[in-house]
Amino acid sequence: MAFSATVTSPLKKPERISRSLGIFAGKVSISSYSQTLVTLTAITKYFVPTGNGSTGGFAHGICSVQIGGPSSDGYLAQWDYTTGAFKCFYADKSTSPSGNLVLNASATMSAAGVPVLWNLGTGGLGSTGTAGTAPVTINAIAAAGASECAANVAVGTFSFIAIGFVRG
Repeated sequence: MAFSATVTSPLKKPERISRSLGIFAGKVSISSYSQTLVTLTAITKYFVPTGNGSTGGFAHGICSVQIGGPSSDGYLAQWDYTTGAFKCFYADKSTSPSGNLVLNASATMSAAGVPVLWNLGTGGLGSTGTAGTAPVTINAIAAAGASECAANVAVGTFSFIAIGFVRG
């Protein structure tokens, strides 16, 4: 089965937020995912490309895409700026038995006695040596207990907000 996605929005075109930027929002329903990412022209057609994307430009004219959380079927999505498509993931239960993503969070404390909290304040980062040297690393979604969806998976529906360059 081929890639199949439907974009719906109450907007007829992006709403201008400045002379050159616009915002477009709506919902995406992916009924058949493809690991070979397919440009979602139902979103990218509203934005003006600024270069090829590898030289500081935005190949599809989109500066930022925010996803409204997991899809209706529990999958995660992130915007792929190179292809102009959503890349979808599922929680890897072999990494996290509960099915929840476990991020390898990390930071370096800048002063002794400054607490770094996570998990709604129930955890803390202790010093592993000299005060202020407790390292932490943050990994991308794919490296943090999630794997890309297989072909033909029905990902479900999720909301998005896209901000990008529009015609003047």
